[in-house]
Amino acid sequence: MKAKWFAESYKTAHPSCSGYDLMVVCYASESNSDLHTVKYEIRPMRRCDIQGLYNLTSENNWNMEKSYLECIFNTDPSGLVIVVKNDGEVIGHNGILAHGKDVASSGMNIVKEKYRKLGIGRKLFHAVMEVMKEKNVGGTALSNRITFYQQFGWTIKSYTFHYSQGPVNPNFVKDFQVEDLEIVPASYISFDDVIVYDSELHTVPRPVYISNWAESPIAKTYVALKSGRICGYGVLRPADVGYRMYPLYADNPSVAKALFCKLASYIPQGQDVIFTQPVDNEYANDFVAGNKLRTYLSMTRLYNKKNIVVDIKRVYSVSSTEYGII
Repeated sequence: MKAKWFAESYKTAHPSCSGYDLMVVCYASESNSDLHTVKYEIRPMRRCDIQGLYNLTSENNWNMEKSYLECIFNTDPSGLVIVVKNDGEVIGHNGILAHGKDVASSGMNIVKEKYRKLGIGRKLFHAVMEVMKEKNVGGTALSNRITFYQQFGWTIKSYTFHYSQGPVNPNFVKDFQVEDLEIVPASYISFDDVIVYDSELHTVPRPVYISNWAESPIAKTYVALKSGRICGYGVLRPADVGYRMYPLYADNPSVAKALFCKLASYIPQGQDVIFTQPVDNEYANDFVAGNKLRTYLSMTRLYNKKNIVVDIKRVYSVSSTEYGII
C-alpha cells in the first residue's frame, strides 16, 4: 500500500540558511509496516547536521568521509537540503553546489532505507528544484536510474565514469621518471595558477571548491611543471576506507603517471587507492588495468540545460563523484 502523507510549508529565517529559506514539515504513514506515523522536516542543512549526515552515509555503506561533507558545506551551504525526523535523526539529503552564477552540481541523493517508500526522495528533488531555479545543473546517475532523473529535467548526457579501487601495483610505479618534468607540492606555486589550469579542462572556474579540497591540511597536492608551466596536478586524501586520488588531471599519459607515482608513494602499505576514471579516456583505463584495480560501479553525468564540455583526455580521475563538474 502506498504511503499517505501531507505537508505544510513555511518560511524560516535561520541564520545558517542564507540563500534558501523554504521549510517543509511532513507527516507520513504507511500501512502494513512498523513505521506508523513519521514526522519529519525538509529544510536547509546547517553545520550541526554534518555529523548526522555522515552517520546516514556510513549506515548506507557510502565511503563518504566526514571531511568531504565539511568541504562541501564550507564551499556553499545555501543549496544543501536535508530531511530530519522530529527526534533529530537525519534520514535524507540532496542539494546543489553552485560553481558560479549559472552552473551548479547536484549530489548525494540519499534517503535512509526504511523510509524510502514514503516518497521522501521525490519531495527532496522538488525542494532542490526550488533552489536551482534557472541554473544549468549537473548530477550523476546509475545507469539503471537515468530515467528517474529524466522526469526532473536531467536529460542531457555528458560522460560516464567508473569507480575503481585496489592496492597500487609496485611494478606500475617502479622507477618511473619523465625527463624535464618537475613534480612539486602545490604550496610551491601560486594556487591561482592551479585554479586556472583546472578551469581549462571544463571552462568553469571553481576556486572555492578546489581550494577547500586541495589545500586542506589532510591533502597531498602535487603539481607537474614543464618549463615552468603547469601540465597537470593531482590530490590524494584519506577516505574512511582507502585513499582517494581525486582529481588526477594531466596533459598526457606520461605526466599523469608521474603524478600517480608521486601521490601513490603516500598510500600506506595495505591500503587501497580509489581511482574514478572517465571510460572514454583509454589511458586512464590503462592505469586501472596496470594496477589491477577492481571496477565496481558505473555512473553517468547528466545536465538539465546544456552539456559542459570536458577535456576528457586530460582527466584520469575525477575530483568528485558527487558535487564536482568533473
